[in-house]
Amino acid sequence: MVPLGPWGLDLRAIFISYRRHDSEGEAGRLFDDLVGHFGERSVFMDVAAIEVGRDFRKAIDESVATCGVLLAMIGPGWLDAQNESGKRRLEDPDDFVRIETASALRRDIPVIPVLVRGAKMPRADRLPTDLADLAYRNCVELTHARWKSDVQVLISALRSLLTEPGDRADAVHPAPNVRDSVSAAQAMATPQRTTSGVDYSDSLDLAALARITRELAQYIGPIAELVVKRAAKRCTSISDLRRSVAKEIDVSADRTRFLDSGRDR
Repeated sequence: MVPLGPWGLDLRAIFISYRRHDSEGEAGRLFDDLVGHFGERSVFMDVAAIEVGRDFRKAIDESVATCGVLLAMIGPGWLDAQNESGKRRLEDPDDFVRIETASALRRDIPVIPVLVRGAKMPRADRLPTDLADLAYRNCVELTHARWKSDVQVLISALRSLLTEPGDRADAVHPAPNVRDSVSAAQAMATPQRTTSGVDYSDSLDLAALARITRELAQYIGPIAELVVKRAAKRCTSISDLRRSVAKEIDVSADRTRFLDSGRDR
């Protein structure tokens, strides 16, 4: 049985840190998805769960201390959000988001920046000293158009980070760090055939699959590998595959360019 921490949470729970006016909608949607996958006791999101009368700084620190990973939700207003006096919230030592993130970084708890609504990673020189290391953590991007597939990449990374060493077949190896876990999840769809069965139709050339993946990645990023892997299982030709994955490209002109590049081959 998994031991419990504050508020009945699993000791290796996922802590979602977010700023209400910046990414509340995305944080809530992600919370529901993660609860559906990992269970209610494995995800913590809202400081509203802190008991009345408790020192919220200590309560947050205790919760972060027992979590297995912290997800730092970063929207376009995360870095420069201001309080009533016009001061940047991140400069306030009592800011909830700063306390949560700094506590995880200080304890060397895995921190994954989760970029939403087109946000970019903050530079170290724009962050308070106790948050500077956040700038060097490998991030995951969640987009509205590809939400389900983006979340699956994140879930794969979380599964690696939250697995106890004794539960893994390769327990003699050290636990993966954030960069390795996220990169491995994003690369999980590298085109290949297995000995136990064929992942792709035999009519699909692996070199062509790799080429399509590289081309698609120029428009939608690392998630291209996962998109190509899934589409390849139901396509019988490279041209069918190209048309199928082109649907993931939001901009019409880019989609046309991607499709046209296949007609020259």
